[in-house]
Amino acid sequence: MIAHKRVFGPDDQQQFAVLSGDNNPLHLDPVRARRFLFGKTVVHGVHLLMWTLDSLLATCKHNYRIRTLKALFRKPVFPGDEVTIEHTSCPGKSIQVDITSSGEVKAKVEVELSQTHVVPNQKRSPHLNAPPLCEPLILTEADLSGRKGSLVLHLPQAEYQRLFPNLARSIEPLQASALLSISRLVGVKCPGLNSILHEIDVSDKAQRTKSRLNYRVAGFDERTQRLSMNVGSPLLSGGLITFVRPSPARQAGCSELDELVKNNEFSDQNALVIGASRGLGEVTAKLLAMGGAAVTGTFNLGEQDAKRVTEEINLADGQIRFFHLDVTTSDLVEPFAKRSGFDPTHLYYFC
Repeated sequence: MIAHKRVFGPDDQQQFAVLSGDNNPLHLDPVRARRFLFGKTVVHGVHLLMWTLDSLLATCKHNYRIRTLKALFRKPVFPGDEVTIEHTSCPGKSIQVDITSSGEVKAKVEVELSQTHVVPNQKRSPHLNAPPLCEPLILTEADLSGRKGSLVLHLPQAEYQRLFPNLARSIEPLQASALLSISRLVGVKCPGLNSILHEIDVSDKAQRTKSRLNYRVAGFDERTQRLSMNVGSPLLSGGLITFVRPSPARQAGCSELDELVKNNEFSDQNALVIGASRGLGEVTAKLLAMGGAAVTGTFNLGEQDAKRVTEEINLADGQIRFFHLDVTTSDLVEPFAKRSGFDPTHLYYFC
């Protein structure tokens, strides 16, 4: 058995986004990702899949086509996690691989490759420029029903060969570009911003289309937010299953919260709110300030959120100041002990 291990970092995320066109902030923006389902950035599912395929071909010298491919993404992989796969020296007719991290199976890949005796088709090829980076769409249930369209297939050579040298050497380019376009489809076009890729199930059934990935929504279950799509390209077609994740919650404003507290209800408090830039910490800081407390808030990544909360509270005649604090690397008391005049009476902890 051969084992491959890999740690995906922020630079890897950025490079894959350029290659695929999937610039969903779930994968790239730690601040915005805090408000999404997993609380931090997640490695692209198709990046995991293509790294797995690239690893399988590391010791092979032939050209291959994907006959069938099924990938099931069970749990997220986060940047900084070490992932592992194990496989035989060279893929046979069919191979199954588990992508594991910290003792858990994160994804399963089942692929059947067929050896070919010709170089990848250069006459029918994807566009060699990078795909355009577009803001991910936010689609409603009404938008998703029956939605269809197509994406141009792209495969920028320098980026492709740098990230996946074995795929670039051995796999038909139209198939590789179709996989990359699936990432862009799910993360940017449909479902778009609030998407989770769950399953890819494709085979080498050809469709009469020139260097494009066509897609059509096959069904949407509003109870589970499960979206199924049919996809077709010149050399790879099949189905996808995705989920529409909940949109980030909007916290109530000071004007709304002011009605819930009495004048000077908290005026005896010199309050320290850990994690006051978003979520429950943001609401707590606003309630305290509207009730007359002197509030000190902390943020880790959300500096812009902290500025927004400060401006909103100040405009409502409340008092708050913010300091940066990472509770995973700093002592909770030391950063404030040296600040003159700071003697908190209450601690609210929402990191």
